[in-house]
Amino acid sequence: MAAVDSLHTHLVEELTDLRDAETQLTEALPKLAQLASAKELRAAFQKHLKETRTHLTRIDQALRALGEKPSSKTCEAMKGLLKEGQTHMKNAPAGALRDAVMITGAQKVEHYEIASYGTARTYALVLGKQQVARLLAQTLKEEKSADRTLTDIAERSVNEDAAEEFQSQSKSEEGPLMRSAEWAGRTGGMAVRQLSRTVRRAASAVGMAQDRSSQSSRKSSGRAQQRSMARRRRATTKKR
Repeated sequence: MAAVDSLHTHLVEELTDLRDAETQLTEALPKLAQLASAKELRAAFQKHLKETRTHLTRIDQALRALGEKPSSKTCEAMKGLLKEGQTHMKNAPAGALRDAVMITGAQKVEHYEIASYGTARTYALVLGKQQVARLLAQTLKEEKSADRTLTDIAERSVNEDAAEEFQSQSKSEEGPLMRSAEWAGRTGGMAVRQLSRTVRRAASAVGMAQDRSSQSSRKSSGRAQQRSMARRRRATTKKR
């Protein structure tokens, strides 16, 4: 690796790194497209493969505009990201879950490229290399668009489909014992609710009986008072 003794040298280093990163992607994207279950995800990978080949061409143009011969150095960051993504894919079953895993890995790659192209374009602008800046800006725009497309696909369908797969699998794994437990729980709940209704009806009946008894007691007391007052009036009349 050449010593980085100027911003120009640093920019060239970044472009040679990106050149290898894009080369690695041209090999990875066809595999991703082949493994994708969702048609729109497969189409997105195929579209970005075409864009990636164009990105390589632009990098070569940018290097020549800087007076450099197009060359590459191993991009360890891209190598690591792709290896990580491949490991996760192997451990995921085919279907929406694996699609979600691939989108995760692909967006990590896109964010790495967005950061790399963004800084490289800025360096080109600072150095007054307008042609190089325009080439990198075009690629940066396409990388951001690819990232948005992956987000849209995930949010429209893949994430929910993967969640439904998980819920369906969880139910199938519960088995007869869990279903029996659920039935017992529902049956027990019904018994409790029935007992509660019975208790409420009994309490209501007791309350009504108490009300009737209280009313009867009040009526008896009232009649007794009336008889007592009548006796007092008769006694007063006799005295007179």
